[in-house]
Amino acid sequence: MDHAQADSLLKDYFAGRLDRETVRALHGHFKECQACRSRMRLLKAGMDGERLRPDLGPAAPEVQAQIVRNRDLLIKILLLMLLAWFVWKFKH
Repeated sequence: MDHAQADSLLKDYFAGRLDRETVRALHGHFKECQACRSRMRLLKAGMDGERLRPDLGPAAPEVQAQIVRNRDLLIKILLLMLLAWFVWKFKH
């Protein structure tokens, strides 16, 4: 993998949109190229200059489904806590 290819793949790398073989090739390039290692660290730290963080794009459908399940569970827990507080408040 050459420098231009590696540079063009960095944002997709952070977004998790690369296949395993491409990631391996990119890691191999990082071992050889100090400039790409530095750029990768800057992107990871959120100091790209173009924006504060790399474009992560939308989350995978399974991640979105897990977020919805977690949100629903959190709402149920909060409602139960509120109910418990009301019961305790009116008994005392």
